Amino acid sequence: MRYYRPPLFGTLFRLEGNFSEWSIAKRLLFAALPAFMLLLVISGVISHRISQNFLHDALGRSSLLATLAQAHEMEQVLQQARRELLYLARTDISAASLAHHLRTRAETMGTLYREIAYQGSTPDNRMVLLNTGRDVWMVPLEQALATRFGPLTRQNTQEPKPGFVRISAPTEVVYPSVPSAGTVQGLSMHVLRLTTPVIDAAGNQTGLLTLSVDMLAMRNVLSVYASRRSPLYIFPEETEKHRSFFFDAHGWILFQSESPEHPNLDLSTDTVRSGMRGDFGRPGFEAAFRPSPEQERYWGMVTEVQSGNSGQNRLGAMLEDPSPLNRAFYISYAPVTFSEGPGASTVVVGGIAYTDTSFLAMAASYKLYGALFVFGLCSSAAAAFILGMLGRGIAGPLHRIAEEASGKLESGDLSPIELGRVHPEAEALRQTTNDLFVALRARNEELRLREEHIQSTRRRQRVCLDTEIAQQQPQSQLSPQDTMPGIVGTSESVRGLRGLIRKASGVEADVLIIGETGTGKELAAEAIHMTSDRAEGPFISINCGALDENLLLDALFGHVKGAFSEARGERKGAFVAADGGTLHLDEIGNASPKVQQALLRALSVRRIRPLGSDDELPFDARIIAATNVDLKECARQGTFREDLYYRLAVITINTPPLRDRREDIPALADYFLKQAAQTLKRPAMGLSRGALEKLLAYDWPGNVREVKNCITRAVAFAEGDTLYAEDLRFGAELDPTLSHGALLPPSPALSGMGQPGAPGAPPQGYGQPSPHAPLHPNDGAAYGAGYGPSGMPGGGVVAAPSGATVYDPVSGRIVAAGGGGGGPDWSDVSGLRGGHGGHGGHGGQGRGDQNDRGDRAGMPPGNGRHPRAGTDTSSVPPLSTLNPRQRAAWEFISRNGGITRTQYQDIVGNEIPVRTAQYDLQDMVRKGFIRKVGKGPATRYVLTDGVAATPSRR
Repeated sequence: MRYYRPPLFGTLFRLEGNFSEWSIAKRLLFAALPAFMLLLVISGVISHRISQNFLHDALGRSSLLATLAQAHEMEQVLQQARRELLYLARTDISAASLAHHLRTRAETMGTLYREIAYQGSTPDNRMVLLNTGRDVWMVPLEQALATRFGPLTRQNTQEPKPGFVRISAPTEVVYPSVPSAGTVQGLSMHVLRLTTPVIDAAGNQTGLLTLSVDMLAMRNVLSVYASRRSPLYIFPEETEKHRSFFFDAHGWILFQSESPEHPNLDLSTDTVRSGMRGDFGRPGFEAAFRPSPEQERYWGMVTEVQSGNSGQNRLGAMLEDPSPLNRAFYISYAPVTFSEGPGASTVVVGGIAYTDTSFLAMAASYKLYGALFVFGLCSSAAAAFILGMLGRGIAGPLHRIAEEASGKLESGDLSPIELGRVHPEAEALRQTTNDLFVALRARNEELRLREEHIQSTRRRQRVCLDTEIAQQQPQSQLSPQDTMPGIVGTSESVRGLRGLIRKASGVEADVLIIGETGTGKELAAEAIHMTSDRAEGPFISINCGALDENLLLDALFGHVKGAFSEARGERKGAFVAADGGTLHLDEIGNASPKVQQALLRALSVRRIRPLGSDDELPFDARIIAATNVDLKECARQGTFREDLYYRLAVITINTPPLRDRREDIPALADYFLKQAAQTLKRPAMGLSRGALEKLLAYDWPGNVREVKNCITRAVAFAEGDTLYAEDLRFGAELDPTLSHGALLPPSPALSGMGQPGAPGAPPQGYGQPSPHAPLHPNDGAAYGAGYGPSGMPGGGVVAAPSGATVYDPVSGRIVAAGGGGGGPDWSDVSGLRGGHGGHGGHGGQGRGDQNDRGDRAGMPPGNGRHPRAGTDTSSVPPLSTLNPRQRAAWEFISRNGGITRTQYQDIVGNEIPVRTAQYDLQDMVRKGFIRKVGKGPATRYVLTDGVAATPSRR
């Protein structure tokens, strides 16, 4: 709707209708406008008078103060040089003493003092010391005498009195051959020389001592005061035009101020003499400039300085043109004097002229602001009285419309605004606002539908992972020597990890790899092995957390024939089998104290003693340990030996978690997509935009292993060649009841495994030898015969009836029982490289889990235990006391009568650590839901007698 604007002059002067119906323009015209105009006129007149009174006074005082300060600073430099010269005249006058003094002053004051010259009573008793800026150099006497305007060539015939110092005119001196930084070059300087007589102890004058002050140091004083570094700098002015220059007593302009950022610039008068005519260059000072006599204002200033007076003149065309803004230009001047001695009259060395055009505007502005502030308060009080009477009628409807519109915009409710009777402007504003709300509602709906369509289409578009990898990591190009099999990523942390692996592989030292679960600790260990000199040797991995103490000791150190009843043959341990290669000890933090002690001795002497042997065998294997816990903290708590930690941690490598290198997620996804497609016999798979964004937004507590499992699971169930966001499930999206462990069918062969062989005999699988064949070689048999609670071989092998089928809950394989005993020997290690250790660890645990199922024999139907007669079940807490992980596993426990730690990890999912699973199971034991039976790899958690089975799946 187009806004209707009523005619201005048609109704403006019509005094009709109620006052509440007047337009805003009419109210301002007849009430507020005259009052504000009167106040503005009064404020303008007063401000103008104040600015006229204080304008010239402010600029003149500020400029003159800065000029006097510069003259004072230069006089202080000369007085300090005078005191320095008198001090030197009373000391030992020797070349070494003077050189030491000049060198000391050069270290603290730079090149302030350039020359020290001594002219004795005899021609041979003369010397000149020169401060070159790098060192102090004694000028050869022949060169000093030949130097034009040197300290020995131009001496005033009138010698100063004892205790007095004579100052000479500024002079430019050039030394043609001065050694500096190994070369010989010319050195030009402008100096101001001070001379005093040297009196010996008898009161006789022995010579004249001269000290030269560098004119660059005096020029730098002017440069500082003409810049923002000035001690008198106060106002941050918009346009600064400060300039100072120095002229001698004869009117020669010697130098001008420069930028303080360039203190070593040569003396110049180029800027200050611009626009003036005169003489350029005088004997002994080529850069000097003397204006022509027609510059009457300049020479009047020189005359005042010669008389020792300071003052200020109006600056016109003498040095620069007036400003187009009619600013006032001033030049302030002050003499630079020097006192030759006590009671002597001061000598005018020269003068300083200082031009200032910037303080005027700032000083006037501050004065004007102060006046406007005072009168603004008065104007505000008067305006508040007038507008207070009109504010309710004028601003009230507008405020209500603004509040209504703001509230509706914040809440999203774009319904029309309803008001009572208001003036025409407010009503027109309300109508226009309502029309805008209608258009905005339609536009928002259109944009929402369009955005949803765009986002939906974008999320389902297949992305080019190579392009995404390049965008996430612009510097992702790796050289061939930087790549390592299995270690994917080009982030800084992964580059650092590769560098550490490469350095660790180049030395023969044990390595400790620390990192969270799933960060690739074993891959790092294999990479160290494959890139080291031991790459041709075996790589054996032992999981110290998956085996009990006796089984782990036998797996590490081996045994000889006849060491125990089932030891029918000799078995090599992992230390001997890894000879010439690498031994990887995974989850070293879970090793028992006995294993830690044995490892400490083996690593200390590099020799082992197999079980049952009297001889020690040397081994040549590199040890790479890995852990996901803080071994230092474990050592402080007493659960891990501190000496073993320092024995292992010769080289420490930390594998970074995935949350710290999210830029590697596209590369990991591409790698695992190709790997899963090849493994599952699927065509080349890709990711949609939504799936990639979902991967990048997740925290990945299970790190790289969780990424691999997630992508493999999605590829296995994907219907096309592109994975979408809904195909990726992790974290809370995973249904615990659909995990691998919850769907394990109870093996029919296990129902009779718990039957005792004789009254009072323990169930088969709890420490008794089994005459049957071992399980699948990769299901734990790689370490030889199983172990029971007594630690003897054979106790961990599952006893299965002939023709029965045994289901291994860890590996997920169907294992058939057979004849034979014992496991494969470590002699054949060619097939063990790169993974047998991991299988062995889980296999040992798996055999214990199967053995534990024997206690379910004779259970009544219903997959649960009925309470015994007289058992008090009121002490069992409700299921609400369990955490979400425990409740997810409870259905499996109640249906199958028990659970193992490995099954608990499979059911809960999310790649939880071993310690977390053990803690949850122990917590359920303390609460009375389950009880623990067996030990070591045969450990199982079964229902207590007082807990009944729960209903089927929720």
